[in-house]
Amino acid sequence: MTRLGFLLLLLLTACTGSQEPPLPALLAAGGEDGVRFYRAQDLQRGTGTLVKTWTTPGLQDLAYSPTFQKLYLLFPDRVEAYDASGFSETSVPKGTPADQGLPPGVDCTGGYLRLGQGALLLHCPAVARAFLWPLDGSGNLEEADLTGLDPAARLALLPQGSLDLLAYLTRSALGYRPAQDPQGTPSLEKPLSPPLDADPFDLRIDAARGRLLGLGRAGLKARLYTLQGEALGSQEVLGDFFGAPRLALDPVVVYGRGFQVLEPRASSVQEAYTDFAAGAVGQDGYLYLASGSLLYVYDLVPSPPQRVATPSLGFAPKALAFLPVE
Repeated sequence: MTRLGFLLLLLLTACTGSQEPPLPALLAAGGEDGVRFYRAQDLQRGTGTLVKTWTTPGLQDLAYSPTFQKLYLLFPDRVEAYDASGFSETSVPKGTPADQGLPPGVDCTGGYLRLGQGALLLHCPAVARAFLWPLDGSGNLEEADLTGLDPAARLALLPQGSLDLLAYLTRSALGYRPAQDPQGTPSLEKPLSPPLDADPFDLRIDAARGRLLGLGRAGLKARLYTLQGEALGSQEVLGDFFGAPRLALDPVVVYGRGFQVLEPRASSVQEAYTDFAAGAVGQDGYLYLASGSLLYVYDLVPSPPQRVATPSLGFAPKALAFLPVE
């Protein structure tokens, strides 16, 4: 199902069953010691049967680019890119990755990945450094210039024309600028109102609508800040919350202690007493949320979302990625 088709389905129907026939896809679940691949349709039926396990000691994060059909894995000392064009619902060949080592002295423990339109962002908050790598796996890492940014800022890449701009969320501002030219253009920064009371939780890009979506805590409430064009808006999310909530797209879902679908049709807070550590929204119209070793699977077409299965994965993932396959 195309992204547009899924959104139209969300808006126009209240029936369950997000895709007929089901979209062939895998869910990649990453933890400290490995990446495990599951058939999405099996997870929706409540079974966590493994398709394949890759041993990946020290894995920090993973991301998948459907445009380039590559799976990216981040480690404390390097990033790897795997060709996923040969993946199927029954086979996940690992192959030989393209890889880039991080510069000496850079430890990316606790780091994360964000996709742009032509580049991959590696953010290593512990050392307040970030790097760009072409999504096709060619070329070398180039360092982003974080001059003037709070070391606790959350980062992402905002496509604009042919550029991938460095987007950032700090306690006081949401904005973007050229990744290697802090004083360059195009750039925009908007002060947060109200400002955050703690380090920001997450920053995501809604590339289809050209928006920045930032998540943080203000006045003991979780708030979502949205920057589109020159307009900055904010709203409370999750009600009373604990921990550090995160965002998943598309549609917009915020999760942490419970979860809430915000767009295109808002829901109340669901599973308010369950802690979710990782989440992904699939093009199949399902939401996948990991809590410990359990994976909660929700059909997003009904409002509120309907839980269809809770299979056990046998380990506790900290990152999820949805991979459509042939």
